[in-house]
Amino acid sequence: MGAEAMDEELTGRSDPGPRGWLPMLPGGTVENTDATPEDTLHREAAEEAQLTLADPVRLGWVLDETGEVYGGVGPNARLRLAAPVTAIEPAAVDPAAGHPFARLLATPAQAAALLGWGPPGTRQAQLAADAAREQWGLPTARTAAIEEIPAEGSGMS
Repeated sequence: MGAEAMDEELTGRSDPGPRGWLPMLPGGTVENTDATPEDTLHREAAEEAQLTLADPVRLGWVLDETGEVYGGVGPNARLRLAAPVTAIEPAAVDPAAGHPFARLLATPAQAAALLGWGPPGTRQAQLAADAAREQWGLPTARTAAIEEIPAEGSGMS
């Protein structure tokens, strides 16, 4: 089971792979040190994208028919979470990947399109935008150009 994040001003990462840059959200497999999927999200967001998050909310599950990303483990469900980003630290090497990731800012709808998630992703992007507005009082993000977060991080606190 993986935990991946979306929030109103989505912060994603981009992984250089054999077919070029692959956009993805911070998240991953629950480890023995993680008591909950939310703990996994906090840890993975810090490791992969140097993000500090407030308390996440669960958006739902997405069926992964093949589990290819985990070595072809077969069908599994991936939990989707949303959380406000409270800090963006300078870029650092992800301990699991061995390199830093490019970090991108996009609206949830832009992220769902960029990630190629289709209708389930569009629904989850809307749930993330709704959670941002209803739970955290954040305004609806306006569509703008997707931009890369500078390597030195952001002045937000």
